Amino acid sequence: MISIDHIPKYKLQVSKSEQDVFALAKTYFDCKEFDRCAHVLKNCKSQDVLFIRLYAMFLSGEKKKEEESEGVLGLHDHSSVNTSVSLILKELESILEQEPNGLKSPFLNWLHGVVLVKHKSMAAAKDAFIRSLAQYPYNWSCWAELLFCLPTFGEGMDVLSSLELQFQDNFAELIMLKFAKVVINQQCFQQTAELKTMLDSLIVKFPKFSFLKTQHALICYHALKYNIAEELFDEILVNDPLRLDEMDIYSNILYVMDKRSKLAFLAQFACAIDKFRPETCCIVANYYSMKFEHEKAIMYYRRALTLNRNSLSAWTLMGHEFVELKNTHAAIESYRRAVDTNYKDFKAWYGLGQAYEILDMHLYSLYYYQKAASLNPLDQRVWEALGNCYEKLDKIRDSITCYQKAINLNEVKNVSHLYKLALLYEKLQDPAKTYDYMFQCYQEEINEGVRNDETAKARLWLAKYETRNQNWEAAHKYAVDLTHGTGQEIEEARAVARETRNRINLQ
Repeated sequence: MISIDHIPKYKLQVSKSEQDVFALAKTYFDCKEFDRCAHVLKNCKSQDVLFIRLYAMFLSGEKKKEEESEGVLGLHDHSSVNTSVSLILKELESILEQEPNGLKSPFLNWLHGVVLVKHKSMAAAKDAFIRSLAQYPYNWSCWAELLFCLPTFGEGMDVLSSLELQFQDNFAELIMLKFAKVVINQQCFQQTAELKTMLDSLIVKFPKFSFLKTQHALICYHALKYNIAEELFDEILVNDPLRLDEMDIYSNILYVMDKRSKLAFLAQFACAIDKFRPETCCIVANYYSMKFEHEKAIMYYRRALTLNRNSLSAWTLMGHEFVELKNTHAAIESYRRAVDTNYKDFKAWYGLGQAYEILDMHLYSLYYYQKAASLNPLDQRVWEALGNCYEKLDKIRDSITCYQKAINLNEVKNVSHLYKLALLYEKLQDPAKTYDYMFQCYQEEINEGVRNDETAKARLWLAKYETRNQNWEAAHKYAVDLTHGTGQEIEEARAVARETRNRINLQ
């Protein structure tokens, strides 16, 4: 059993002369009067008190930036900035010049990292977060910011391994590190046996911790295992019914699975808990999207973004809604903002690729699809999109490679991919490969009962191929049972069947 006694409490370093003014400032901070809080602490020197002052300045700047933006996708939305960031950074750097051993407060180091992220100085921000965690590893906000700064999964694991060496003698610190490892694996779409083992061991130690179950559900969601993810979210709702964290992802799963009644219940349930949470707004927006009320869906996504500008789901899904309304330029802007929020999320890059493909700008869409594939190479949808894009750019061999990867990633053979490969090899004038993939389409119909337009076209192609090669019995077998497809295809198949039957009778 894990006890909270394992975790040491952090004691704020406040000098006696500053205790009264600190108590007053904390009251202002709790009342969200950030400017007053910063003002009363202007003469304090203790680093922990300095953190409160600078953090109050930062939050005040964020609030003013929101007001100046004039709403989501407003006139000054992209140009408005937090003017306090430069002042905070300048003050922290002046302290660092006087302190050869660096900042003593872990929270001041964390804030230093946050303002460096705002300045796009990711490498320096990463170092600041690592220093903060070395001083106090129980600040989850710092872990989350550190993971955001790590551009690749490999670099992330290297950083976490270096921290593991520092924490190796402390059980509680190692647990925090394992939480971070689970999250970076989930964020980078990993599906390894090592991840499963680590997650299972943590769930055994913390069987009622909803955060871990949510991470498990998200991993299944990224692997397109929607049924398992749905069961896990159902379990989370039963055990922790007032939890709204990540429930917007649950609504995505219900949307994809076309469970309208369950999504409607979730929307009502979330509104009853807190209608002003970004997750609630995204759930309601998904419900309206399922009803094809795209304008209402966009209204709720905007509301979610008003509540939290960093809501990744809201930016990405609002982009999808703009695509449905044929407003491609607004969709592109939404996807770009999603990429700015989290450049490691492949869905936003994939959405950008789709938007530029609609505009017939295939070189642009190719770039964004390649970025999506580099972030999540295990998603067959990205490889399918890449294959289609390469085909339109007349790069047939590259297109073939992408479709083959898409097939290899799918446990069940996708007939449309097989048929597309057959057509691509036909363009390369490779009849043997074309026949091979057409025959695989036919086998999927015979063995798995798949009957669609692709299997009908494959049957007709095989029948004509065998007719040209005077294999009358094989041609007749392919043509005679073709009963689905377009009217023209069925008539052509009947003509081939009559011709081949006559040839067989003449033998």
